[in-house]
This record gives sequence, structure tokens and C-alpha cells, in this order.
Amino acid sequence: MSSVRIGLLFACVLTIQALGVGCIFEPRTPEDPTGEAISYLPQSGPDNVVENLELAFKNTDSSGYERQISETFVYEPDSETQASYPGVDWEGWNREREIAFIQDFFNTVSGVEVDLRAEINYTNDSGDRSEHSYVYSMTVSSGGGSVPYRASVILEFQLEGTSWVLDRWSDEQGENDPDSGSLLPTLGQRRGAFAASGGGKASN
Repeated sequence: MSSVRIGLLFACVLTIQALGVGCIFEPRTPEDPTGEAISYLPQSGPDNVVENLELAFKNTDSSGYERQISETFVYEPDSETQASYPGVDWEGWNREREIAFIQDFFNTVSGVEVDLRAEINYTNDSGDRSEHSYVYSMTVSSGGGSVPYRASVILEFQLEGTSWVLDRWSDEQGENDPDSGSLLPTLGQRRGAFAASGGGKASN
């Protein structure tokens, strides 16, 4: 045994005897880069998945977002977004493109305030699938300013193994700001701008 290892062992023994604690040279779990862990809920139901999606948005955590969406995920834009970005291959917007978008999105904003269930229209559960209709509210901060989004949406969930995941995000239309009364866009506009610039290979 080398003199270095003997020295470390001796230091551990002294620490245990003098302080009654474990060896100071024992390996420990690295801290979360943000300083604290994000408390995601078990994906035991659609409501928990919605909570987790909100946590991912609020913490701009792309890996947390990815865990909430299915392998067969699709995004469907509202008609206004389709008209604004006709060159985007919306029919091909799958999990891969959604992940590319969300990674870019989270890397280019300074903060996101979100309530995916600002208004609850209905929920329809059927076995291993569940359809929820909401109005979501979101404010995205970047570059010293902020952009609000508010829209009606249908979110479809499915059970994969023992975990529920989001299988389809379908923006229906922008909704009026309850304070100003002005019509706000869907988050699809953000996806469209990303795809039209060549992001995620989602543009023709």
C-alpha cells in the first residue's frame, strides 16, 4: 500500500474517532448545477405530467421536459401559426424536433412563467389514454423584455409501461389577455420561428 493511501486511511480513522462522522475522503453525489434539485413528481397520471411540464418550463430544464413526452410525440399548430409559417413541415413535427426546439428555447431565454391550466375546459380519460383541454398562459423573458402567450390547447397523454407521458400537443387558437383584452399568440409562433430559421431541420 502506498504511503499516500496509508495517509488517507489514517486521516479517515482520526476523523471517525475525533468527530464521530464518516471519512471526509468518501465520494459524494455531485450537487445539481442549479444549486438544488428539481422535485419532479412520479409520472403516475396526466395531472402529474402537466405539473412536471410546468416545472421544466419554469426551470428551463430540457432533460426534465424530454422525460415527459412520448416516443411518438407530435405537435400540431394552430391555423394562425400555419399561415405565418407555411414553409414549415408541421406534419413532420415529432419528438426529435420538439426536443431540438425546447433545447434551443431554454438556452435563449432568461425565464419562463407558465400556467398550463390557467383555464380547464375538460378532461376525457379512457383506459391508457387521456385528453385534456386547457387554456395556458405563458410569459417568456429574454433580452431585457418579455413576450406573453395565451392559447387554448388540447394535450393528449398515454401510458407507456408504468409512466404517463404527453403524446400530442395541439394548439387550437390564441386567446385574449384577461387584463388588456388583446389577442395573444400560441407558443406555436415560437416553434414556427425556430423551424423557419432552420432549427431542428423542420423547414422545407
